[in-house]
Amino acid sequence: MKPGGCKLVRIGCLVLVMMAGMLVAPVLLRAQGNADLLQSYVSSYIRQAGLPGAVIGISYPDGGMRLASGGLAKAAPKQPMRDDHLFYIGSLTKMMTSVVILQLAAEGWLDLSDPVAKWLPPDVGPRIANGHSATIRDLLRNASGIPDYLDGDFFFELVGSDPQHGWRNAELLPLIMDRDPHFRAGTRYANSNSNYILLGVILEHVEQDDIEQIFAKRIFEPLAMRDTSFGIFPRPARLARGYDDGNGDGQLEDVSEFDVGDRLADGGVVSTAADMLRFARGLFADGKLLGPNALKRMTEDTLLAGDGSYGYGLMTGESDWGSVWGYDGVYFGYSAEFSWFPDQKTAIVFLSNGRALNDVPRATQQLLPGLFGAPQQ
Repeated sequence: MKPGGCKLVRIGCLVLVMMAGMLVAPVLLRAQGNADLLQSYVSSYIRQAGLPGAVIGISYPDGGMRLASGGLAKAAPKQPMRDDHLFYIGSLTKMMTSVVILQLAAEGWLDLSDPVAKWLPPDVGPRIANGHSATIRDLLRNASGIPDYLDGDFFFELVGSDPQHGWRNAELLPLIMDRDPHFRAGTRYANSNSNYILLGVILEHVEQDDIEQIFAKRIFEPLAMRDTSFGIFPRPARLARGYDDGNGDGQLEDVSEFDVGDRLADGGVVSTAADMLRFARGLFADGKLLGPNALKRMTEDTLLAGDGSYGYGLMTGESDWGSVWGYDGVYFGYSAEFSWFPDQKTAIVFLSNGRALNDVPRATQQLLPGLFGAPQQ
């Protein structure tokens, strides 16, 4: 292990976190006088994972939050990361898309049992795999059998030829049409970003508006998420520059100027750690976005998906500290983690302007012993 890395140390039944040579006692990360401990953690994790920079945020049961940042928001000229830097959140956007669809269902604008083709142009619906058998519910649960538009290199070739195009959900329908289904709709889980592109097309059709305005009206403004939007050009000054191996030469480059889905329902949202904590509380704790029945469906109408289950735009599972709901997101040059612990009414968000270069556990996973103490027996 490299000096200054992060590891878990078990002493009898007591779990501590080793950060940069320090043992951090359980639950001390909640105390106001220990912000330096969270700062040490994020700095150590960045070094261990080989990330350019990151911000981590914790929201506590009383609604208070703690933020810490480390590394660089920009490599040249060097700009230190700040707590209020913006990041693409990638697939965390899918939780928001699911929320809007559930709101529209609750208001009677659509039914989750509607076939996908009902809400598509008449010349498109029959050309979508399972278009007349897959339902909106199947889209939400990644259970439609519709192939992923990101399979192969075609979309990325389009991005390379027009890197600031400003792709719209409806523009990607040709990449989804005329393909064979992977399986019978509703029978199992299989991740496909096409499901959420189609949900984006549906919600824009129902609302007769662009997705930017819909999300602003239904999510961002009600939760005072003032720093959250879809991606735009020119890039905001507070956007942490995203770094990735864009040309496959093993070197990280600034890829922030490539639009790989700025206005798409599967991953185009830009946010801060603080705003994502506000989203977590507004959705799961305060009931500002969904009623209890809709939230129950979102988190309990699930299909087995690897080590957990997939609900509506999120994963559900069990940790050593009880249930956890959330998702991981990736966007070109960015990565994100989002976890809500319903038993503790606590949220953790980790946003980075790169992807881990080393084989390390998730940032949230390593933080939990210092936050919650010894695992539940």
